[in-house]
Amino acid sequence: MGKEKTAKVPNPDKMPWGRFFAWKTRDVALAGVTVIISAYLLLYSSNTLGLDPKIVGILLLVARLIDAVTDLMAGYIVDNTNTKWGKARPYEICIVLEWLCVILLFSAGPQWSMMLKYVWVFLMYILVYSIFGTMLAANQTPYLIRAFNGNSKLVTKVASYGGLVSMAGSIAISMTFPRLYNAWIVVGNGGAAAWRKLIIIYAIPLALLGIVRMFTVKEDPSVDAGQSAQKLDLKEAITMLRTNPYAWSWGGMIGLYNMIVGFGAGSYYFQYIVGDAGAFGIVSAFAIVLLPVMLIFPVLIRKLGMSKLFILTAVLSAVGYLTVFFSHGSLAMVYVGIIVTNLISLPCSYLQAPGILQIANYNEYKGMHRMDGTSAVVMNFLMKALNGIGTGLTGILLGAAGYIATTSNEVVQQPESALFMIRCLYTLIPALCLVGIILCALHFNKLEKQMPEIEAELHARKEAAIEAAADNA
Repeated sequence: MGKEKTAKVPNPDKMPWGRFFAWKTRDVALAGVTVIISAYLLLYSSNTLGLDPKIVGILLLVARLIDAVTDLMAGYIVDNTNTKWGKARPYEICIVLEWLCVILLFSAGPQWSMMLKYVWVFLMYILVYSIFGTMLAANQTPYLIRAFNGNSKLVTKVASYGGLVSMAGSIAISMTFPRLYNAWIVVGNGGAAAWRKLIIIYAIPLALLGIVRMFTVKEDPSVDAGQSAQKLDLKEAITMLRTNPYAWSWGGMIGLYNMIVGFGAGSYYFQYIVGDAGAFGIVSAFAIVLLPVMLIFPVLIRKLGMSKLFILTAVLSAVGYLTVFFSHGSLAMVYVGIIVTNLISLPCSYLQAPGILQIANYNEYKGMHRMDGTSAVVMNFLMKALNGIGTGLTGILLGAAGYIATTSNEVVQQPESALFMIRCLYTLIPALCLVGIILCALHFNKLEKQMPEIEAELHARKEAAIEAAADNA
């Protein structure tokens, strides 16, 4: 009698590459929004619309703080969504609406009244970040967990290897946008029409790319197990926000990094300190050398843990910022320093979901709902609020330092005080934010040490529930 063939059991930890690349389409599209607005909105407002950077900075700060309300609402809405498309998937349509608002944001006319221009920038910024951006941030982690079956190893792999795709897309945008900006607007002396053309060139293809995963990546409803029909009680969500300290330390790490991004002083630094606005794109090209680091992220996480990885990259990035500050005009030192500063972007940008997964496990361990969406609320709120504070501080501090705003990109000689402030906003102030990241990481490390015990307990509970259900049957 021949030997019977044993059925091959599929490896649940194996990466489904087709789904992986479809998943990353929206992340690349969203990276374009971040790159363009963080680096160029304030410059567009001050140098094309002639707006006072202090006032714009305050308006952007207020707009970001509005996210305190919209984030809480968004997380609660996602956690209570139950459609045939899933819990988080329906909100993917917001990526198209967000890019539409980006086009409108950069469509204000210099001939408009000053009040109308301020109101327009404020309202469009709110739509981009506080409404559509908020819904995209709230649905990201719940969608990721359900798209990859709630498998923690797969979620970590997607977050780590996905960083290669997201960073590659971000680098491509960061390399090309400054060159076109320099050619069409700085050298070509283009005005509002040139800005609109430049934004549309990126907005249309990225919006179409961003909607791909909504139609190709389904959610796995089994992740919610017996909770799918249960509505989350608002009181429980508030209790979680009050009693889960690790949600705040994780949010602090990600939020402080986004504050650094919010400063957006790179475009000012290269235009006024380096003297070549187009060279800002070369810096983005250098970030390619960091891509291989993402390949070993799963190994580094196993060896160090996420918290220690945050601490290591924060320390190295701080050294990079100091190198740029003390470069004394050496472009080589500037480039080397900036490459090192980008290290902190890797864990902050690509390990958000694994951190939220641990926070959700902690919630379940404490007898609450998992609250994936609500758990991300703190992170999303601090990301946006601190990003807005960073943008607001840039405008306020530049204005206080005597920065001269212009219309139609007129060439003016900025005072030394403004030039020194640009240097500080691009180097020393971000370095201080890294100190805060290190402190938050030290606190979150306490949860990481408990995670093996928590996961074992949750597994035991599920096994017991299965046995009880079998006995009752």
